[in-house]
Amino acid sequence: MHAFPIRTERMELIPATVKLYLLDLHDRTGLATALNASVPGEWPPEQITSEVIEEFLKLMRAGDRKVWSFYWLAQPDDCDPNVLIGSGGFLASAKGGLELGYSVLPTYQQQGYATEAVRSMVEWAFSALRIDHIIAYTYPHLIASIRVLEKNGFTFTGNGPEEGTITYELRNRPEN
Repeated sequence: MHAFPIRTERMELIPATVKLYLLDLHDRTGLATALNASVPGEWPPEQITSEVIEEFLKLMRAGDRKVWSFYWLAQPDDCDPNVLIGSGGFLASAKGGLELGYSVLPTYQQQGYATEAVRSMVEWAFSALRIDHIIAYTYPHLIASIRVLEKNGFTFTGNGPEEGTITYELRNRPEN
């Protein structure tokens, strides 16, 4: 059994649901209430467009689970409410395994949040979904994204599927 939310040192990772995605698209106040968190005015991150959310909804509603994603809530040191700072998750890859994606609001970048969240999501995926590898695509100029992947054990494997992208991969190494 894998308990949710996933807890890290500074965050909670809340599984995205159809309801949460619909709130994200249409009711920011409702999303804040459902997550019990503050939703900054700069939400969502640049890569999380309404088209992306609609595609995730389509996959989730199809019944054959092909997407597992999480809202990232930072837990402030003081008594302030949690803050929605990013999201990330996995798509089932056509080549087997999973494809990783993640995004953090600019205000919370360069603070280790993505590294921390990706580490926890990868541990969860290898344990709960019992897959053997995870791939991630990025661009060579996105140095911070590459560092997140490298800090989590991903290695460069070559060009990505879209022009100008590169691929990183992490293989599951089960304990013997």
